[in-house]
Amino acid sequence: MLVDDAAKRAYDQVRLRAVFTDWGTRMNSPYMAIRLSDGDSDGVMYESKLTAVRHQLHERQCAYFSFRHAPDGFASPRDAAVFLAFHRAAYDNGFRLPDPDDTHGGPDLVMPDMNEHLYNQLERLIGGRRG
Repeated sequence: MLVDDAAKRAYDQVRLRAVFTDWGTRMNSPYMAIRLSDGDSDGVMYESKLTAVRHQLHERQCAYFSFRHAPDGFASPRDAAVFLAFHRAAYDNGFRLPDPDDTHGGPDLVMPDMNEHLYNQLERLIGGRRG
């Protein structure tokens, strides 16, 4: 995975909030909007995804990071690169996740972990042999 400037910037934006914001704030205002184009953020921590979505000029050009799922932010710039690439791919394939009219700001995109990916691959292989 290529770690580009956007990934480094996203990592820095999230890491700064993780280091300089207390735990309670990160859990009560856990959402950040990260622009997919350059990894930048408005720097605001929002109390809900809906609030984060509504405060973006172009909400569908952002990915929404939650500290509830990763209290210390991205583990590395590579993780930020994967996060951005995954969300870019979703948008490129027709997913429209943020929704300012939805009570929760739209559905969340859940990235599969390595075990889920492995199990899906194994099931495809085993299922292919049976059929």
